[in-house]
Amino acid sequence: MNTENTAAKTITRQGVNTKTTDSAKSGIDAVSKGSIILMGAVSAIIGLWAVACFVGAMMSSSSPTGVFGGWFSSIIGM
Repeated sequence: MNTENTAAKTITRQGVNTKTTDSAKSGIDAVSKGSIILMGAVSAIIGLWAVACFVGAMMSSSSPTGVFGGWFSSIIGM
């Protein structure tokens, strides 16, 4: 008779669970949302500053075409 010990044939595997917890995931999401909001706010401020500069140039110029003419002449170099 062939009697083998079944306990000796049992293989035990231990795995490592690498799932992130909900609190860690929500922390990363909060940082991502905050950085997107910050980048949007900085972009809006830069856009408003550009519009203010453009309006200031239009007001200091004699006419709106003078601004574009001056810009074009400065690019060409004439």
